Amino acid sequence: MDKTFGKYRQLIDARLAEFLDEETKRSRYCNKSDKYPYSLFDPLNYIMSGGGKRVRPILVLLSCEAFGGNIQNALNAAIAVEILHNFTLVHDDIMDNANTRRGKETIHRKWDVNAAILVGDELIGLSYRSLLRTSSGNIEGVVRAFTDGVIEVCEGQALDKEFELSTDVSLNDYKIMIRKKTAELLRTSSVMGALIGDAGQSGIQAISEYSENIGLAFQIQDDLLDVIADEGEFGKKIGGDILERKKTFLYLRALEILSGSRKDEFLFLYNTAGEPNAKIREVVKIYNEICVVESARKEIEEYTGKANKTLEGLPNDNARKLLLSFSDMLLNRSY
Repeated sequence: MDKTFGKYRQLIDARLAEFLDEETKRSRYCNKSDKYPYSLFDPLNYIMSGGGKRVRPILVLLSCEAFGGNIQNALNAAIAVEILHNFTLVHDDIMDNANTRRGKETIHRKWDVNAAILVGDELIGLSYRSLLRTSSGNIEGVVRAFTDGVIEVCEGQALDKEFELSTDVSLNDYKIMIRKKTAELLRTSSVMGALIGDAGQSGIQAISEYSENIGLAFQIQDDLLDVIADEGEFGKKIGGDILERKKTFLYLRALEILSGSRKDEFLFLYNTAGEPNAKIREVVKIYNEICVVESARKEIEEYTGKANKTLEGLPNDNARKLLLSFSDMLLNRSY
């Protein structure tokens, strides 16, 4: 994470650690000598100690600050978003049968699927517990925005899984899916921060459009990093999307470019099991030959440009500069 946002990350990490320590070392129904559900708390603390970019909670704080709000008032909401994000990762890893996350073994591999499901469920509850501690005159609006985000993310994940089995997915379908699965949680983060900062309707609309476009760029960047990133930095296997036959931006753009027998050969290669490393190499080779990697980069730049344009009317010049730096950091990330 860029040093520019170190202050925000330190606040987030300190509050998150405090909250989790408080929540996983107690039980309202237990005495000190009684047993806690370590089968739940151990894997929960394991996933939450894995770090992460803290993109979403930082966006809550930046959006609050952009409208003159006190970021201390938004800190519990920021923690709620980060906890919710980790819920999505735990359950996504089960559905994707992923072996690693952030360079560590996934919960369902290290423990089992039942433990991972329970951890995800607990994380949703904890996210709301943190959210409801938010200091805001519009807590109803904040909770509504958060709840809408939960629903949209689940719907996006459902579409993602449906698309894996479908042979009729377009780039437009893909963009609808990533708006829900990825962009919505960034948009939710911004809207919550703006509400806590007492933004007016035009400000909320601007920050909503900013974060939605940043979210679209962020997911396409993730698709791109799956084939070009350093595996050690990325924290998971390169080419994982290819092995899972995900309908990524690169795959769908390749289908638009290829035709005839070459398209048929690519479809067979992508959708047929084979030696994993050889399959990844061959698919990436085709991506480079037909310039879909460059096409993805251009798409990322276009959505980032749209996002930045919406910031022109923000009243706080310093906050606007920080959000532009935030865009630049996401645009140039390597993991």
